Amino acid sequence: MSETRQGAAGATAHELELSYESGVEVEARSQWAYARMRFMRHRLAVVSLVVLILIGLVGAFAPWIAPYGFDELDLDNTTAPPTLEGWHLFGTDQLGRDYLSRVIFGIRTSLWVALVVALLSTAIGTTIGAVAGYFGGQVDNLLMRFTDLILTLPGLAVLLTAAVYFGQDDSVVFGVTIPQPLKIGLILAFLFWTSVARIVRGLFLSLREKEFVEAAKAAGATDTRIMFRHMLPNCVGPIIVNATLVVATAILVEAALSFIGFGIQPPNAALGKLISDGQGEGFNLWWLVTFPGLVIVIIALAINFVGDGLRDALDPTQRRVRG
Repeated sequence: MSETRQGAAGATAHELELSYESGVEVEARSQWAYARMRFMRHRLAVVSLVVLILIGLVGAFAPWIAPYGFDELDLDNTTAPPTLEGWHLFGTDQLGRDYLSRVIFGIRTSLWVALVVALLSTAIGTTIGAVAGYFGGQVDNLLMRFTDLILTLPGLAVLLTAAVYFGQDDSVVFGVTIPQPLKIGLILAFLFWTSVARIVRGLFLSLREKEFVEAAKAAGATDTRIMFRHMLPNCVGPIIVNATLVVATAILVEAALSFIGFGIQPPNAALGKLISDGQGEGFNLWWLVTFPGLVIVIIALAINFVGDGLRDALDPTQRRVRG
C-alpha cells in the first residue's frame, strides 16, 4: 500500500514538473470556485435560479413587458377567459383589466418587498448575532433575551396590529414619503431577523476561539475589524442560505396579508391582493385566483431550491450533490 502511495505521489510530482517545463501553469482554485462548481452540479437549483432571474427581469421591466397597463380598462372584454385574442393570456377581470399585466406588476411589488425584508433582516440579524457571539457575557445575554422576546411575539397579531396602526397608505416622515410596500417590508423585517441572529451568534461563539482571531488580537486589530473583516467572511455561507429562505417566507407572508386585506392595497399591485379580489368568484372566474397563486408557488419553490443548492455548495463537508 505504501509503495502504491509513493508511486502515485511520484507520478503527481512528475506531472507538475512536466507542466512547469512546458510553460503550463496550474491554476489554484479558491473555495468560491469549488462552491460554484458544486452549485452548478445541482441541476434543480440551477434551473430554479434561471427561472428566478427571468421572473425578476419580468417584474423589473413590467411597464415595458406588460401588454396593458395595470388599471387599463377594456369594457368590451370583461370576465374573458384566457385567450390569445388581444393577448389576454391570463384572461380579464370584471372590469376588463388584463390579468397577465396585473400579475406582472404584482410580481414587481412582491419581489421588491421580499428583497427589502431579506436585506434589512439579514443586516440586523447579522449585526446582533455577531456582537452577541463575539463579546459574550452580559452583552450576549441581553441581546439573546431580546431575540427570544421577539420570537415569542405572535407574528400574525403583530403584523395585523402594525398594519392598522401605521395605516395602509403612503406616509410622510420628516418630509420623506414612505411608500406603503416599503412600510410592509419594514414591519416584516422587524420580525424576520431573529433566525439569522441565532445562526451568526452560534458561529461567532465557535470562531472567536480560533487561532486566527487570537493572532488578529495580538496584532492590535480592533474588535470591529476582527468581527467584520476576519470572522464574518467565514459565516457568509449560512447567512446567504438564510437570506434566500427569508425571501420565500416574506413573499408568502406578504401575499397572506394582502389576501386578508391588511397588506399592500390599491393602487399598488400585489399578488396576494389579486387572489383576494378573485376569490369571491369561485370556479366561475377560476383564472383570477389560479394564475397569481401559481406564480407565488413557482417563486417560493424556486427560491427554496436555490437555497438548497447554496447550502450544498457552501458547505465544505457536503459530498453528495442532489440534482
